[in-house]
Amino acid sequence: MTRRELRFGLLGTPVLYEGGTEGGGGPEGDPRSVAGDAARAVRSVRPIGSPKLRVLLAALLLDAGRVVSVEALKDAMWGAAPPPSAQPSLHNHVARLRRLLDDPERLVTAPTGYLLRVGQGELDVHVFDARAAAARAAHTGRDWRRVVRECTAALALWRGTPLAGLPPEVGGYAFVRRLGEARLLLLERRYDAELALGGGRLAGLVPELTALAAEHPLREAYHRQLMLALHRTGRRAEALAVHRDLRARLVEELGVEPGAGVREAHVEVLRGTAAPAGSDVRPVLSVVPGAPTEAAGPGAGAVPAPLRPAQLPPPPAHFTGRADVRGELHRVLAPRSGPFGSAVAVISGTAGVGKSALALHVAHALAERFSDGQLYVNLHGATPGMAPLTSAQALGALLRDLGTDPGAVPGNPDAAAALLRSLLAPTRTLLVLDDAANAAQVRPLLPAGPGCAVVVTSRSPLTALDGAARFPLPPLTDEDSAALLRAVSGRGDLGAGHPLVRLTGRLPLALRIVAARLAARQVLTPDALAGQLSATESRLPHLEYDDLSVRRSLAVAYDALAASEREADRDAALVLRRIGALDLPGYGAPLLARLTGTDERRAEAALDRLVDVALLEETAYGRYVPHDLVRDFARELAGAAGGPDRDAGTVCSCAGGGA
Repeated sequence: MTRRELRFGLLGTPVLYEGGTEGGGGPEGDPRSVAGDAARAVRSVRPIGSPKLRVLLAALLLDAGRVVSVEALKDAMWGAAPPPSAQPSLHNHVARLRRLLDDPERLVTAPTGYLLRVGQGELDVHVFDARAAAARAAHTGRDWRRVVRECTAALALWRGTPLAGLPPEVGGYAFVRRLGEARLLLLERRYDAELALGGGRLAGLVPELTALAAEHPLREAYHRQLMLALHRTGRRAEALAVHRDLRARLVEELGVEPGAGVREAHVEVLRGTAAPAGSDVRPVLSVVPGAPTEAAGPGAGAVPAPLRPAQLPPPPAHFTGRADVRGELHRVLAPRSGPFGSAVAVISGTAGVGKSALALHVAHALAERFSDGQLYVNLHGATPGMAPLTSAQALGALLRDLGTDPGAVPGNPDAAAALLRSLLAPTRTLLVLDDAANAAQVRPLLPAGPGCAVVVTSRSPLTALDGAARFPLPPLTDEDSAALLRAVSGRGDLGAGHPLVRLTGRLPLALRIVAARLAARQVLTPDALAGQLSATESRLPHLEYDDLSVRRSLAVAYDALAASEREADRDAALVLRRIGALDLPGYGAPLLARLTGTDERRAEAALDRLVDVALLEETAYGRYVPHDLVRDFARELAGAAGGPDRDAGTVCSCAGGGA
């Protein structure tokens, strides 16, 4: 790098430098000697005592070589409400700065403002960026000695947080964040190089990396490097403890496992092997699916296959029916002609109707058409005992799965969503977003690239999600219900007319539970089980097996409504209880308004919410009907509540008109 005189500093409190040159040379054979050179190059610092003068210098340096208007300078120095004396005070500060610079050609007056001339290599930020770029190139080429040299020279310029002591408006958050992230990457690259070079320096890395890992608990690179440094200096147990603590933290806070780099380091520690000095180490990079990545195991120098996520859970073992909707989903998600992908399909329906099974069946069938992989996220919108994932949590998981270091995931959800779109834009990737709570949870997760497609499952049709193709799922047909019973239970004599088909409401979850009970107890006949289901007012106690439960699946939606702060949600929970107390073929707003003691507007809003969470179906305008098993659930609710507040019998006379 050409030696230039360093004159201006923004990597910390704004300062002027005197009498030093930014060289960072040092003997080529000893990369660590650059630290002393760099320290000597920047040793003569001339602080600026006046806060206003520091702001003026920083504002001019941030637009070095360009005219900065008088108004912009006044805003930087005094904010949005400058005093009446701001104009003459600015002139005075400019004159003071000129005297400090001791060069009449440096600070030039223009018709609209002022221009500060800065030559190449005179501003520490420019030198820092140039050194960082050189370090990045050397790291890519695995020139480890040059990596150490360039990183050390860049880091020697760092005097603290850039623009320290200045108002946040000067330079802005993005400028400071960019430089802070660049410094962290320089440290990562330098430690990669130190680990590759080996030697006596390894023991000295441990305390430095310990401090960095504690300061950045989710940044995997420092933990990976600390594991390797501990292991290669004979401290294997401590290295394993670092991995254990990191993994527990990632799983607990982000719901993700450590990345490939940490996993490879863990394998090295477990095997008790160490890479020889001078061998390659795995760089920590953000990976775009389908793009080649430069990463190698110890000594291999190999380039692994591109990151191609394949996260789909196994397809359902006994998928049955749905031929028409499967064909339509294939056409929407991966058309044979015309634009590829960029489609969103929403599969909706009541609890246990088979939404996830259909989504996974179709996703596996289409997997080969999405060459850059398949991503899967369970959003837990209606999972018993679990709160729904926030969009930010889901974004973090997706970005991490695409190779983004957890420490580099933007904290701002909008920025994280933009990064996800950028990573997916050039790819052909299929996303399955299972069990969504609402459209707001899904919207930030959608890619914008033409090669991607998304399958969303939800109890709600998510009508607020623009541009989505919607596939509401009804229960299975009698024939498909019987086929599912035969496949899961192994009882080949079950036909479409068997009572179990009707008693399960042709709901796949209920059918699987009944079939699992038959498979588990060969002496239990289908007729005997049908007798158990029909002998009681509620079938739900018999529709539970192992971790499968129709009641628990229905209760998730009801409990969320009952606990909500929204009036319409609480009204919906009350309406469902009243439905259970009054057994009618169908219901309407007038009847339920009287049953709940509210007006028709509130009753209609409550009924609409029950439709939205798939606890009711609107079979005709203003007429609402529950699924048979939902009706059983509503009866249980009514019984547990001790009946309605007012006698349902007093309003039966209005059932004909209100229903």
